[in-house]
Amino acid sequence: MHAPTIGHALSYAALLGLLRYNREAVATHSQTLAEIVSRYDLPAPWAGFAVFVQGWAKSSGGADASRLAEMRRGVAIEREQGRIWFLPSFEAALAEAEASAGDIAAGLKRLDDALAELERTEQRWHEAEMHRIRGEILLKRDPADIAAAEQSLQAAIAIAQSQKARSFELRAALSLAKLCHAANRDADAHAVLAPAVEDFLPTQQFPELAEAQTLLAALSR
Repeated sequence: MHAPTIGHALSYAALLGLLRYNREAVATHSQTLAEIVSRYDLPAPWAGFAVFVQGWAKSSGGADASRLAEMRRGVAIEREQGRIWFLPSFEAALAEAEASAGDIAAGLKRLDDALAELERTEQRWHEAEMHRIRGEILLKRDPADIAAAEQSLQAAIAIAQSQKARSFELRAALSLAKLCHAANRDADAHAVLAPAVEDFLPTQQFPELAEAQTLLAALSR
């Protein structure tokens, strides 16, 4: 077995689980990765990745202080090693966890800093999700003030469309449609959600699709 090759494979499998919000998959792959890192003394980048995703997988709903500390340590190791490719997804997931734990100000600052960093690194593959998560956190901060959240969600949709990232587009459109529906703007909700759902291939790997279809059917009645 070539340990670095296995490490790469497990890292990407865990990353896919992270993008899908599949904690069970992330927990499985990250645990195996951590064991390989320890057994074969793989260098810091793999250790940093394993620390982060293990912390994320163990946090559910509201991350406790120890899990947030693990995630922050993982991000710090990745930065020390100059591994910037994973950072957009890590910073977004950490910001989301911080906000879920009640520290909304920290989550928003982390996202704003990470979005500013994109202008330097050009690591834009996760940019749409970062704007979507920012919109969700803004709505959590003040459910009555929807303007800023709506702006972030619209930015997420536009970026996802420009990158042809249909899963990210659907997630952002679903969030915006729910916001509009809650504000009694069903026509706006239908207008934003229908194009995102259209021609989306059915899959059990992406539960947001079923949620979007259910909401769209309700909006169409």
